[in-house]
Amino acid sequence: MTKRVSFLHGFFGRAFISFTAAGIIAAMSCAAHSQAQTAASAPTQTAAPAFEAATIKPVKDPNPNRMRDREEGRRFTAYSVTVRDLLMMAYRVDAREIAGGPAWMTTDEYDVEAVAGEGVQVNEHLGEMLEKLLADRFQLKFHREQRTLSAYTLTVAKGGSKLKAAEASGGHGASCQHMGACIFRSEPLSHFVRWLSFVVSDRPVVDKTGIAGTFDFDLRWTPDESQFSALGMRAPAAGDNANAPPPLFEAIEEQLGLKLVPGKIPAEVLVIDRVERPTEN
Repeated sequence: MTKRVSFLHGFFGRAFISFTAAGIIAAMSCAAHSQAQTAASAPTQTAAPAFEAATIKPVKDPNPNRMRDREEGRRFTAYSVTVRDLLMMAYRVDAREIAGGPAWMTTDEYDVEAVAGEGVQVNEHLGEMLEKLLADRFQLKFHREQRTLSAYTLTVAKGGSKLKAAEASGGHGASCQHMGACIFRSEPLSHFVRWLSFVVSDRPVVDKTGIAGTFDFDLRWTPDESQFSALGMRAPAAGDNANAPPPLFEAIEEQLGLKLVPGKIPAEVLVIDRVERPTEN
């Protein structure tokens, strides 16, 4: 995965959305998969996988454009990541579901290089392994609280969905040419919703469409200043171009036949009780 958090094998980076949340989202998918495996095999009480060795180095000259992560076999590398980024990867939450903690959690950047034990595939257990890394090296302690968060619900618009089923011979994945011009191929709506939630929207997004399957679609819109803030990015000011694409809400309804509806949702939030800068390698 490249560029921070991988929404499907390297979607976006803060530098540019091809993509930062990519790593996080792929990492969250890995975490969900590994947690399901753990639950299924719980009676065996096998020890959770952990990194055999990990090097964590502070970044002297922070540069969000450098941010990226990669899982390959036994190895995990992440460059210019913050503690908040690692929390998002480990626990499959977005920044709005993390509360408390010192300001440096979101500003201090680290390079992480870690290797798992023989026979352990990092991409199958990344969530669990990052949880242990955070606890051991950053002395992370937290508790969970139920809170009410502002959110958007994705529903089917009045005229019905305009999504087209994915072509069997087509490509797979997603990419963005720039803010406001993205392509999705053979993607389920669950991935699109995660992308909206973690990359674009100023609020979490919940899928209430009830639509299953994978789809091919493009989305073009004119971003506003509320979008991409989770990546530390600011959309350029909208010009006076009469041919500019519509705002996000209108674009989703006109181009996809879906609708974002603002509201409130109950959500479990991680409240940070303790976190320390990492111990020496």
